[in-house]
Amino acid sequence: MINYKLFPDFFSFSGRIASVIILFIIIGCQTSPNKVSTGEHIVSDSTLIQINVDPDGEESYAFDSLIDDISYIKLETNDDCLIGNIHQILCSKDYIFIMDVFVANAVYCFDKQGHFVRRIGEIGQGPGEYTRLFKMCLTSDQKQIVLYDWKYLHYYDLNGKHIKDVTPDFDVYDIELGNEDFLAGFRASGIGDGDSQRRMLSVYDKDLKLIYKEFPTFYNKTFHLDDGMIPLRSFGNNIYINKPWTHSIYRIEKECCYERYRINIVNGGYPEIQDGMDGDTYLRIVGTKFCIRDYAILKDYALFYFSKNGVTWTPFVIYSHKTKKTYKCNGRYYNPLFFAHSPGNTPIVCYDKETFLIPQSATTVMRMKEQIYNSPLINDSKLMQLYDGLTEDSNPVLFLLHIKSI
Repeated sequence: MINYKLFPDFFSFSGRIASVIILFIIIGCQTSPNKVSTGEHIVSDSTLIQINVDPDGEESYAFDSLIDDISYIKLETNDDCLIGNIHQILCSKDYIFIMDVFVANAVYCFDKQGHFVRRIGEIGQGPGEYTRLFKMCLTSDQKQIVLYDWKYLHYYDLNGKHIKDVTPDFDVYDIELGNEDFLAGFRASGIGDGDSQRRMLSVYDKDLKLIYKEFPTFYNKTFHLDDGMIPLRSFGNNIYINKPWTHSIYRIEKECCYERYRINIVNGGYPEIQDGMDGDTYLRIVGTKFCIRDYAILKDYALFYFSKNGVTWTPFVIYSHKTKKTYKCNGRYYNPLFFAHSPGNTPIVCYDKETFLIPQSATTVMRMKEQIYNSPLINDSKLMQLYDGLTEDSNPVLFLLHIKSI
């Protein structure tokens, strides 16, 4: 992994954040005396963070003034680990796991220097073999990796040794593991008996028995449309869900879930799904607005990307948990290495408490070669290692972006 310390600030920082103080009753989820029930298993509390975003506002910052360090990891390319499209990335203490669903239908394990280590599992019908991958998760102790193929939960240690296969009694297409005590599942069309009882989120105990369901499905006779995001996300030891077609992000716990972030976009945001509205009509309306596209929750920061007309909006927003301020990037950058900050279709990954990871295809990296070589801001001879042996057919490059202390 090659590091490049970048130049100092160009700009000073300021921001605004609105917080909400709600009520102090404990109902349902009995984890804190300042929580109040807003539904059978949904609670609100004073930790709700409201973030105001004005896409056209004047106050904004260049990328270079928000990110002070960028590094990269070149993933080894050989016939045993050819990656088509990255669907998901997981990082443990020693390894990086890459899941390619649509091309290789495989999970590859690399070390932190990008060397290929092993493949996890194989395609097939036998023990420890999967059919079509949907999701991978790490257990809370990061000693096992779980591959989900809709029919089974396949458990392996990080050396690739098969441990067990579990047949769940649920019908969801996305999962996340909490601690040892629970698992969260998601299905946009909902699970349950009868249309009025169908819920998108379901939470199960360690024996995979249903604990609760929440969030009525938005599916109806005319509307059958997903928002395209991976609903369930794990950051640290916490599970989050961006409720589809909203700008509310909830933290999921074993007995309840509560709204953690609410994004208020000036003249933007997902409109309400009206009765009788079909997906095409809704998409035409959404296409004219700025809407949340991806996010990552780090220890000290929360990072939010947005989109318009289905295209990721280059500027993004950083919220500082320490200063309780919001910083909007305007999309400009001076160091050409920052071309790598656009997340594309792969969810943003937390690499450590202040660093997020974004992959870029070798084709994209090669396209930037001349601009990077000609930049006066890059004079580190080790940069040559980025392009040493890299071709358009190489595996993707992982870029690590460290957020400045703000």
